Amino acid sequence: MMTFGIAVDIQRKEIFHTPGRFGWDGGLGPSAYTDPAEGMLGILFTQRLMDSPEPPQVFTDFWTLAYGAMR
Repeated sequence: MMTFGIAVDIQRKEIFHTPGRFGWDGGLGPSAYTDPAEGMLGILFTQRLMDSPEPPQVFTDFWTLAYGAMR
């Protein structure tokens, strides 16, 4: 049996938290989100194991730069 879960942003806390954006930060290194409002799909593959509930800084940097490039 395989389960699938995603996160959905409901409010803007950072430039990249567009309400309606959905995806997941994986514990073994990937971060992938789709943002229908912005017409954006982004995937980041790393070999960075998450060691806390908060995503590594590289995830935040990636999404901040990706959304900043669209402005």
